[in-house]
Amino acid sequence: MSDAQRGPVGPTAADTAADRALGVVRGYAADDAVAVTEALARADEAAQRQTYAVLGGLLRSTLAIVQLTDRELRTGEVVRLADEVAAVAPADYEFAVTEAVRAWARGDREGLRSAHAGDLLGDIHVSAVFTVLLGLALWGREAFLDVLTAYEHVARTLPAPPEG
Repeated sequence: MSDAQRGPVGPTAADTAADRALGVVRGYAADDAVAVTEALARADEAAQRQTYAVLGGLLRSTLAIVQLTDRELRTGEVVRLADEVAAVAPADYEFAVTEAVRAWARGDREGLRSAHAGDLLGDIHVSAVFTVLLGLALWGREAFLDVLTAYEHVARTLPAPPEG
């Protein structure tokens, strides 16, 4: 993984919801458990909610690209990628994440929701892993890390919306 793919590091690396969301997704994509943990380390409940909202946007965007490409996701591939990606989840979340993905793969919406019900950090980890497994299925690891770097660059160069 190149320095550009690694993203920002240090105490100010995860100051915004977008930084935290990209940090946790990048951590999962790079197979880096420390990065996953650090991306969320200083996030209080309000920051976690903001991060979850940004992850929802990333997940919807990635899913839309999957649908546009008509990429067929086979259950076995999804489960294999989920097991691989979730292996770097904090121990408290690895099982819940893999169970959520397995439920989704078999079309079990109730199982998907119950795998991490009522746990905001669980929601964050599940959303991040879904985003990563879709990204890996579309682009592979190196190209997906490049996509995240490009997304981050675009997000940082957009002007702030006008107030009011």
